Amino acid sequence: MAFNLFLKSTKPGAENRKLELEGVPTISGHSKPGSKPGSNKAAATTKALSDTEMGNWAPLPGRIEVDENGDLGPSLENAALMFAHGNATAATAALTHALDTPERAQPMVWMCLFDLHARNLDRTAFEELALRFVVQFERSAPAWDELATAGTGTSTNASQVARAKPKSLLRGDITDPQAPVIVSLTEAAKRRDVNPPRFDLDIVDLNSVNDVCGTLLAGSLAALRRRGSVISFRGLESTLRRLAAPLQVGTRALKGQWYLVLELLQWSANTTEFEDRAVDFAVTFEISPPSAEPLSGIQRSVLTKQAEDPLAAQDLLVDDRVTWTGDLKGAANPCLKLVTVEAATTNPVVIDMRHVSRVDFVCGGAIANAFTRLMAQAIDVRVIGASPIVQILLQLTGVPATLFAKGT
Repeated sequence: MAFNLFLKSTKPGAENRKLELEGVPTISGHSKPGSKPGSNKAAATTKALSDTEMGNWAPLPGRIEVDENGDLGPSLENAALMFAHGNATAATAALTHALDTPERAQPMVWMCLFDLHARNLDRTAFEELALRFVVQFERSAPAWDELATAGTGTSTNASQVARAKPKSLLRGDITDPQAPVIVSLTEAAKRRDVNPPRFDLDIVDLNSVNDVCGTLLAGSLAALRRRGSVISFRGLESTLRRLAAPLQVGTRALKGQWYLVLELLQWSANTTEFEDRAVDFAVTFEISPPSAEPLSGIQRSVLTKQAEDPLAAQDLLVDDRVTWTGDLKGAANPCLKLVTVEAATTNPVVIDMRHVSRVDFVCGGAIANAFTRLMAQAIDVRVIGASPIVQILLQLTGVPATLFAKGT
């Protein structure tokens, strides 16, 4: 006698689950009897990808996918390389094709295509793309006027490489009397310009100076002060405390640093502390200290403004931008001379690329290497105004995505 050892389950849906395992469509799946397994899923997918009012295109379902690690899709990489080699038409075609693939979930694909249409002055294609962008991401698309005048390099001379008004950065332990900042201040102190020069001096990370550098800096700052030059200091008070800490009364050492501390106290208009330190200097080295001298009205007004707004000096420093324009080509492009460790006069170093029309792959690699050397010396880098396709090319050559920021 045979017994059925496998009793039927009394739980609802058990029969359906068994049929599903055997590949038979169930009523819960809305399949018709006799239909092939998976046919409805394929049909639904085909409908989702084709049946739209805008033709054979539809947004991918789900959220916008943004890769925070800066990884680039194949279409973006190919388009950036094509554009870097001067083939904007092929780059446009590659990105247009990407909109028919899952890569259309990446906003940067769209932004690069907007960029290329604007460069080509193809407003019709730009506006058609804007409509699709709104459907895909449910947010406003970039404006034509925003991109049509950016990144073309036509507003300035393509060979121009400009820097804003003089800025100076003193950081770390200063031991080289030929350092660019020391040379710049010394030469400015010697000149007899009708209008005294103005400097924005960032000393927030200055730790120490040797005797030669300290004496040169103190002498140059004193000469500029007496001529009526205006210097906006960043980190003056904190740096004074740091430089004065190792100075011991009666210990004949760090004479150059003593001179620099006394001069910075003159610029801080702290007469009481200056006089106390001047006495300590005279006792220690048995020579007459520098005399206290008042600041001019405009020098004092700048000092007062900094005291009222501690970020004022920092904002001024951000305005010191290295401006690149036109096509940047080759590993020896002149633009690279302004982003060396020796040439850095601010921290961060701000690179304005609003008027850069194109960067080839070789120059992009050289730029990435230059940025890496700056960051290895704890000098931050910010890139502003780079168009989307130029930004992707630089990322492809090794520039971190975190360095790019919007700027005016």
